[in-house]
Amino acid sequence: MTHNQFLAAFESATLARADWTHEAHVRMAWLYLTRHPFTDALEKARAGIRQLNLAFNPQDRCQPADPKHPPGYNDTITVAFVRVIAGRLEAREDYGTFCERNPDLFDRSLSAVRKHYTKKLLFSAKARKAFVEPNREPLPAVGPWGADPQTGHKPATRRSKKAVAGTSA
Repeated sequence: MTHNQFLAAFESATLARADWTHEAHVRMAWLYLTRHPFTDALEKARAGIRQLNLAFNPQDRCQPADPKHPPGYNDTITVAFVRVIAGRLEAREDYGTFCERNPDLFDRSLSAVRKHYTKKLLFSAKARKAFVEPNREPLPAVGPWGADPQTGHKPATRRSKKAVAGTSA
């Protein structure tokens, strides 16, 4: 499946449950981050995961820790993973090269995120419901664009047109 086909299936919530793997989560985040500003990419990831999870048959869904929240969704894991991925992007790098350079992102034990969080906090009901700051190491700044990690907005600075052009995804 091409990147465009993959995103179309993700966004329309027609991606098969068998195709919604850990690697697919990373791919989706990488695609959004390389095509959109951080805040837009993050919101697309958050909304898309919730929508897709709800589209799966009930027997195929992950069982939530708190039944009040979408099945299988953890906002802190989503935000943290998107921030970690954003911090590792390299200009004009294709997905295959990105994957080779970042094998820890594909570790299903979530080692790339767990170095920032204790297991207790990361899987807590509070973390599932809304993003919580890490209790170990701080998360990386949001990518090479210099955006604020909380808002995703770039600070108001004067830069040359050449520098600005080199930062778009």
